Amino acid sequence: MGIKKRSFQNFRRLNQIAFIVAKYGLGELAEFTKTKKAFRLDESTVAKRFRRMLEELGPTFVKFGQLLSTQEGILPEAFIEELKKLQDEVEPFGFEEVKHIIEKELKKPLNDIFDEFEKIPEASASLGQVHKAKLKNGKWVAVKVQRPDIENIINSDMFLLRRLGSLIANKVRHYFHFNIMPLIDEFDKTIKKEMDYEIEAHYIDTFKKNLKPFEYVYVPEVYWEFTTRRVITMEYIFGYKATNKQSIIDAGFDLKDLALKGAKVFWYQIFDVGLFHADPHPGNIIIMNDGRICYIDYGMVGKINEDDKLSLIEMITGFIQKDASKIIYAIENFATVGVSSNIDELLNDIEELIETYHSLPLKRMQLSKILRDVFAVLRKHSIIIKRSSSRLLRAIIIADGVGRDFYGEFNFVEVAAPYFKRFAWKFYSPSNILKMLFTPNPNYLLLLKKFPKAARSIIDTLQEGSIKVDVEVNLFEKMINTFRYVARQIGISLIISAVIIGTSLLLAYRVGPKIHSIPLVLIIGVIIIIILAIGIYKAEKRL
Repeated sequence: MGIKKRSFQNFRRLNQIAFIVAKYGLGELAEFTKTKKAFRLDESTVAKRFRRMLEELGPTFVKFGQLLSTQEGILPEAFIEELKKLQDEVEPFGFEEVKHIIEKELKKPLNDIFDEFEKIPEASASLGQVHKAKLKNGKWVAVKVQRPDIENIINSDMFLLRRLGSLIANKVRHYFHFNIMPLIDEFDKTIKKEMDYEIEAHYIDTFKKNLKPFEYVYVPEVYWEFTTRRVITMEYIFGYKATNKQSIIDAGFDLKDLALKGAKVFWYQIFDVGLFHADPHPGNIIIMNDGRICYIDYGMVGKINEDDKLSLIEMITGFIQKDASKIIYAIENFATVGVSSNIDELLNDIEELIETYHSLPLKRMQLSKILRDVFAVLRKHSIIIKRSSSRLLRAIIIADGVGRDFYGEFNFVEVAAPYFKRFAWKFYSPSNILKMLFTPNPNYLLLLKKFPKAARSIIDTLQEGSIKVDVEVNLFEKMINTFRYVARQIGISLIISAVIIGTSLLLAYRVGPKIHSIPLVLIIGVIIIIILAIGIYKAEKRL
């Protein structure tokens, strides 16, 4: 596409966007944020108009609205609920275009690949549409075909979305306390991945391997010889959509059993695999004719690291054990807690929240409601959930909702308990702690390198008198003694760190003799650490 032609199209599209924004009175959104305390504008009404505006702006903006609906800790609940109603459904494109794209991508006539091909699509979305077909070998398949010229359309809309985002960024930051540009960047990456069907196909193969231990779960087969960046061909799944519970009941399946099985599979993905289906809503779940659960549409997946797993466990146990410090620990990992955040007020709000759940028995604790209440507290304190964490927490909320929809007394926390315990046992096991201590880690060297500069900075600050301390005279002697013991602990801790770093480096380069195949340097290092740890323990007792 020529530069002049593209510029003209961008200009025309920009005028169209400006007209639609004016039509829905987006200016009132800013007015709402200023005056919401006075209730001059109704939050749900503004949210509804915002959703309708995105729908009229077209597929790119609808998908961006769907991304915004996952940001539970950013937007008010009325906006989140309204944006969840956004449907990624558009008019299908014609069969001749479908045929042309398939033949161009697969480099074969359509009739040489399929015995049958249904011209009317089973589903039509913003990026592509799905047709049912039968291969020459007699197997039924679902063929997803990308929309013609969708890549240019998306690129053009992304250019304009970035321009629009930069224009409203300051107002959004001021009124909603978050930066919209990183969200636009994430959306850009996400939608470009979704446009590459080979990425989704690879994820399908990965999940098929990961979920093999479960006999009651099925993942479709990908036909790679008929799959490209713009066309994906996979096994057609016959069964009942989870959106139609009555059909599942009529087929004789037990909804309670399905809910519990689905929950086990979800927690297995989180704690045992670390890769999970991030959009497990009912439309992406099919109950097959033989009763197996089949997940479809792997365009949105999430990854979880060990820190996030531990934080999730700490948050839940914090509510169960009435321990606000555990919840704060989880929040600090899941969210970006700014320097300006008032930790004391946050702690008070978390403690109040704990009281509402502490008296409830475990079977009545709703994980999705707990997370939504935590999000409300974070919004109050302008604390933003990290984008990587929001995908995990959103998936938990969706999966919990599906389970409760299938079985009223469903308890996600009870199902998760064995997975929590197994992970915690593994994480805190002596072998894992030793592994973490003595695995060569470049971060140790970086920390050692930065230490002199950090120490110099502290000394300079002290010399300038920038740090002010107010103390009462009658506590002075006690504080002096405390500082002495703390200084001793810090000194011993630094020596321990140095021993760990030195031992790790020597192990990495296999330096020194061995005793019964155990490196002598490892034995000496462990002995030194134990002796110094005893010193720290004694110092703590004297405090």
